[in-house]
Amino acid sequence: MKSCIGCKYANWKRTAAGRLHPSGDGKCEYPYNVPPLPRSMYWMGFTAPCPSGGWISRRDPAVVCYYFRKEEAIP
Repeated sequence: MKSCIGCKYANWKRTAAGRLHPSGDGKCEYPYNVPPLPRSMYWMGFTAPCPSGGWISRRDPAVVCYYFRKEEAIP
């Protein structure tokens, strides 16, 4: 997809009344898990790797997202 609109992992910023914020900002909350390494390997550095970023916008089209999943309609 070229936009995060309608993705179940998109968590959009909202106003106090619960409406979508005019800024169009949000965060991608895809549950990213790093696979465990074999016992013969180790991570270099002082901290464990963790992904950063994840900020999305309804105003700017995103690049193609391979993790896009259509949000299910609430009955």
